[in-house]
Amino acid sequence: MFLSLGRSGLAGDIGDDAAVIRPSGRMAVSIDSYSDGVHFNRLVPDDSIGYRTVTGAVSDISAMGSAAESVLISMGLPRKVSEEKFFALYGGIKKACKKWSLKVEGGDLVASRNLYISVCAMGPAGRALRRSGAKKGDILFITSYPGLSAAGLELLKAGGSVKDFLVKKFLYPDIFSGDGKKLFPFVSSLMDSSDGLLDSCRSMAFQSGVALNIDSALVPLKKELVAFCGGREKALRMALEGGEDYYLVGTSPREKFAKIKVPVFTLGTALEGEGVFLDGNRTDYKGFRHFS
Repeated sequence: MFLSLGRSGLAGDIGDDAAVIRPSGRMAVSIDSYSDGVHFNRLVPDDSIGYRTVTGAVSDISAMGSAAESVLISMGLPRKVSEEKFFALYGGIKKACKKWSLKVEGGDLVASRNLYISVCAMGPAGRALRRSGAKKGDILFITSYPGLSAAGLELLKAGGSVKDFLVKKFLYPDIFSGDGKKLFPFVSSLMDSSDGLLDSCRSMAFQSGVALNIDSALVPLKKELVAFCGGREKALRMALEGGEDYYLVGTSPREKFAKIKVPVFTLGTALEGEGVFLDGNRTDYKGFRHFS
C-alpha cells in the first residue's frame, strides 16, 4: 500500500512493480535513510519526521547544482503502528513534496521492528557541481545562517515549544530554494551543510586538495541563536559544529563571486595546503560519525 501523493511524471500512475521514468539527460540521484533512535526520537512530531526525510534528500540534489523533481519513498513501520501516527508521517511527506514541487514516483511500505524511512531523490544533473572543485584563492561562502537546527534540537530537549523559532528550524528545516541560475554558474565546489559547517569544509578541503580558512568574524549568527546561547562565543561554536541545517556551503572564484545574485555570506578563503583552519589555526574537528 502507498497512498497517492498526486500524479507523477511516469508513463502511468504509481502502483506497479517499477517506475518508468523519461530522463531528458544526465540525472542526479541521491538516497537518504532515517531510523528511529538515530535521526529522531519521541520528542520529534511524526509529521516532522516525514517532512525532514524528504527535505534532507532534496537538499543533496540541490548541493549538486540541480533541483529535485521526483522522489521514491520506502517506509518500514512497526506492525502495531497507529493509524494516527501513519497519517501524520504521510502528512509531513506530503507537505514537503508540495513545498519543493516534487512528484512521488513510487516506493514501498513494509513491516519493521523499528520505524525507518528511505527517500531517493532525483533531478536533472545540470553542471553536476562537486565537492572537489575548490581552487586556491576561491571565496568560501554559505547560503544562510548556520547552527539554528542544532540550537532548536537543544531547545526541544529542554522543553521548548514547537512554536519557538529555533525549534521550528530543527523540525521543519529549509533548504536552498533560491534561483539556481543565479548561483550555480558561479560556483567551483558545493555541498550541503547537513553534517555541520566545519565538517562540510573538511570534506571540501580534502576532496579539492586545498586548505579552507574560516574567518570567525564573518560567520553569520542569527540573533535568536546568540540569545539562546547566551553570547557570541557559544553561538559561534554551535554554528560551526551543529548539523542538519541543510544550507549550501561552497566556493567561488574571486572574479565570479560578485556575479552571484542570490544572498550568500562570505566565510573565508581557499588557500594552498590541506585541512580546515579557523582564523589561521588548524582545526581537527571530525563531526558526527555513525560507526565511530
